[in-house]
Amino acid sequence: MKRIILLVFMMLPMMAMAQIPQFTKLIDKYNGAEGVTAMNLNKYMIAMFVGDNKDFDFADEINILLSDNSEVAKAIVKDAKKAVKRAKVKLLIEAVEDGSTYSVYTKTKNNVITNIVLIIENDTPSGFALITGEIPEEKLSEVIKIVTES
Repeated sequence: MKRIILLVFMMLPMMAMAQIPQFTKLIDKYNGAEGVTAMNLNKYMIAMFVGDNKDFDFADEINILLSDNSEVAKAIVKDAKKAVKRAKVKLLIEAVEDGSTYSVYTKTKNNVITNIVLIIENDTPSGFALITGEIPEEKLSEVIKIVTES
């Protein structure tokens, strides 16, 4: 029993920066479905994509799940909204523009933003992105701007 407790305490730092499990389950559920794009970018891949741009230097991982298939896209968004409720993340902003809805949620731990969830609701593609890391508040507006303009 002592070993199990010790193991749990040793894993706490890793769990603190972990992804939100509800979204990991969604990625597993829809990954490989027709018309679905699932991407997982670790810190090294993020650095390759952004180069000298320091807007994402805080990100440990970015997960993206999008679909061009309207039926699947609707299901992904519906499931993502359920996951948001279960994960107890806070709505930061919701923007509606030209028939598209962008909802940005954050999860904090010890007054530090550890996750940003962006749910994108279009005709297609629709889905979500999950950014994991220690996200400085001053970077939040920059991240939202970059993500919603993409």
